[in-house]
Amino acid sequence: MNQRNKPFFRATGAAILLAASSAVLTACGGAANVAEPAPLTTLESPAYRMQTVWKTDAGEGAGEYVSGFKPIIDGERVYVGNSDGYVMALDLATGRKIWRSRTGDRLISGPALAAGLLLLGSRDGQVVALSAQTGEREWTASLSSEIIAAPAANDEIAVARTLDGRLVALDMANGQRRWTIERNVPTLTLRGTSSPVIVGDTVYAGLDNGNVLALDLATGEERWSQTVAFPSGRSELERIVDIDADPLVVNNELYAVSAGGQLASLATTSGRVRWRHELASEKALALDDRNVYAVDRDSVAWAVNRLTGSERWQQDGLKYRKLSGPALLAGDLVVGDYDGYVHWLSADDGSVIARGRPFDEPIRSQPLIVGDRVIVVGAYGEVAALRFTPSDER
Repeated sequence: MNQRNKPFFRATGAAILLAASSAVLTACGGAANVAEPAPLTTLESPAYRMQTVWKTDAGEGAGEYVSGFKPIIDGERVYVGNSDGYVMALDLATGRKIWRSRTGDRLISGPALAAGLLLLGSRDGQVVALSAQTGEREWTASLSSEIIAAPAANDEIAVARTLDGRLVALDMANGQRRWTIERNVPTLTLRGTSSPVIVGDTVYAGLDNGNVLALDLATGEERWSQTVAFPSGRSELERIVDIDADPLVVNNELYAVSAGGQLASLATTSGRVRWRHELASEKALALDDRNVYAVDRDSVAWAVNRLTGSERWQQDGLKYRKLSGPALLAGDLVVGDYDGYVHWLSADDGSVIARGRPFDEPIRSQPLIVGDRVIVVGAYGEVAALRFTPSDER
């Protein structure tokens, strides 16, 4: 079983149950860990061909760790962090290294970018703030436990979620704590968390108990709480309902998905449930005018009607290939897989219209789209910028 799907116990007396039940999880809720990945079929007439614009080694990557590392773009720069404590700024056009900062921290998530600062989380419960311009450390804030998901931030406030169930707001000027809230965490959860999402004066957060919270950004006061997925089943394993994918907020709509088997659309003003659809996922979502796109725990890709929650299509031809969350490129979808392939899926029906392989490392984080380029990061530190061009172009 890989670490991404491992359950995580917070109670010290639960180690025996973990050992006894891991086989059950593998056989039932975690079929992707025992089933053979779907073999790739030859694309007879791919619509596009992949070009690797540039590729570079940015450090150790996440390795086998569950992490919240993801690339981020600011103007003509790409920023990436690694578990070896290094953070790098790369030129978007060429992949050339602009600066490389050795933090000395056991980084595990980020970076996020706001107010000229890069924010990263560490395994030791620290939020590390670096200058985006130079890579120099601006401040460090020590919190209560690991920060596996990237913090969220605007020009004034950063909000980090810790593994032990806290949401902490920090002053972007100096890292001083503004407020902290704490929610109970189930005894057994998946080892992962979602990043908070800041929209205006509200911060939204998905929790391990299957709830989404809306909080006043300035004070931490709760505005509403809504349950996306309810625990069910007799065992702790069956009752896992973690929300480990970042909530997706567009206008007055919020979309959240639980590993416990529910994708939901909520009203941002009240938390009212607009619809629910049965779907279990820990991966980032994507959205266009028609659909919400998701990859479930067995790496089946889905399109769900944005207005009604009804299923549009499923694509199971990549089943068990440990797909990343989908990203939208030119109206269609791109996903990475465990073997370093990037697949381009039609948003109309889910059919695979192109693929390429920039490297042979797992691609776990959602690809980043900037213009006509796709930025992907491998689990062991490779970073590549890709472009898909029509197959009939020379």
